[in-house]
Amino acid sequence: MRRMREAVFLGIGILAGLAFSGPAAQAAEAVSTARPTSQTFYVHGQQVQFEAYEIHGNNFVKLRDIGRIVDFGVTYDGATNTVHIDPNAPYVEEVTPPAQTTPSPSALTEENVRAAILALKETYPHGATYPTPYRPNTGLERPFSNCDHCAGWAMLCSDAAFGNLPWKLILNPKWEDIRVGDVLDYRNEQSGHAIVVVEKTDEYVKVTESGGNNRALWGGQYPRWWLEQQPGYTLNTRYPD
Repeated sequence: MRRMREAVFLGIGILAGLAFSGPAAQAAEAVSTARPTSQTFYVHGQQVQFEAYEIHGNNFVKLRDIGRIVDFGVTYDGATNTVHIDPNAPYVEEVTPPAQTTPSPSALTEENVRAAILALKETYPHGATYPTPYRPNTGLERPFSNCDHCAGWAMLCSDAAFGNLPWKLILNPKWEDIRVGDVLDYRNEQSGHAIVVVEKTDEYVKVTESGGNNRALWGGQYPRWWLEQQPGYTLNTRYPD
């Protein structure tokens, strides 16, 4: 497998050199003459299906398709518009973030919010990687400066339930202030963390969250007494007043 990966990366380098050489007029002409290839592809002697196109006698295949078959990491960073290839990482399927809609205030109930968040489990089951960065931040309009790890997952869940409704910050919230879909945030001497409320009782909240590996986690539980003694304890809500 290692030799095959090395051969693939060598091929990618050669193709990149060919693709970006020559004047722009030639590149435009090449794209205009692209057509689906009639050739078949084999990996380890087994036929595989690629969406491939022939351009001036050469086959062009999506980088992600190669990563999927050969099993190496291919990720896209939307914030910097860059593609990252990691030969030592396994391939992770690209997932499109859910479309955002803004629910009407009359339809915004805790049950509807819970249903919207739990629906994400079909796309991001426990341990699944969510796309990062989730989306570029927009300064003071959103509560966290980063859009990955726990903060990115919290905003993804919130956007799925609340669409583009504005955020409101509550410092040192009372327990009765907390509603399903709210994002609780705390800071201690070691680190900080953001969690999304899925259920609340008098003694604890059940949440969905993410760690530093950008993987969705479901079923976490935080006791009331512990949260309320954390420094920097805040609540971010999007329920209208």
